[in-house]
Amino acid sequence: MAINPTVSIIIPAHNVAPYIGETLASVMVQRFTDYEVIVVNDGSTDETEAALAPFRDRIVYLWQENRGVSSARNAALRVARGRYIALLDGDDIWLPGYLKTLVARLEGDEKMDIVYPNAIFFGSPRWEGKLFMDTYPSREPVTFEKLLTRECVVFISSMFRREAAEEAGGFDETLGACEDFDMWLRMAQRGFRFSFTTEPLVRYRRRSSSLSSDEMKMPSNLIKVYEKVMANLQTTPRQRELIAPRIAEMRAQLNRVLSKRMIAARDFAGAAHHLALANDYYRSVKLTLVTAGLRVAPWLVAKLVERQQA
Repeated sequence: MAINPTVSIIIPAHNVAPYIGETLASVMVQRFTDYEVIVVNDGSTDETEAALAPFRDRIVYLWQENRGVSSARNAALRVARGRYIALLDGDDIWLPGYLKTLVARLEGDEKMDIVYPNAIFFGSPRWEGKLFMDTYPSREPVTFEKLLTRECVVFISSMFRREAAEEAGGFDETLGACEDFDMWLRMAQRGFRFSFTTEPLVRYRRRSSSLSSDEMKMPSNLIKVYEKVMANLQTTPRQRELIAPRIAEMRAQLNRVLSKRMIAARDFAGAAHHLALANDYYRSVKLTLVTAGLRVAPWLVAKLVERQQA
């Protein structure tokens, strides 16, 4: 590894033993080779340590007690030596041109600070072969307002100038999810510029145990992120107007999830309460009928819901 590499690749690894070898192999075959790889074992309890053994002479290896992905990335940022930082999750796979393409974008425009690619989903029949930007679009220019409203969604496997991360203050370790979204917002609010390529350069694994699959964790942490922005004195009245409906939407999602869980627990009164709260946002005839059904024929509704989810 170079003493002063162009790119520091940061890989947090928590219980990714079945995947981390393939992830690292995808780094080793990159067409651009001036990089260092920093892997942070975030207190794995599976065979991640053993899976990393064949790569130990080609990586900077850190171990810490399990403190979450934000803490792991921050630990890597503290020892990173590259001008650019590239994020790679421990179960995803880069295509061979990832580094060469994104480095060229940053080298070609000194006013550009963060660049991100398109990606190809795999690992789940529902998502297999679909493109990230077909589901989560981006349109130039990438602005703070577009990030707020999710008109532009920054793919996690991005590359950015290290000073952007340093000025933004690193990843928020109090967040259990959406820590990347929070970082992008803080970067954008400080004036750092984003761009993207529609070229798919990453294979993005979908699996049921990943953070992005947790239907409670994601909306609850999105609310925390939006509330942080609302509390920031730099946030303008117009930006606050954009955030308010997003918070309402996330709270509605949470109430809908809670209602499903309460139906499963046979707490029908609680389920009806949370579904009614969700429907204050959705204004759905179907949800109105289900809420009424929970009050007059709850066991029938429970059977119908379980059959639908089976």
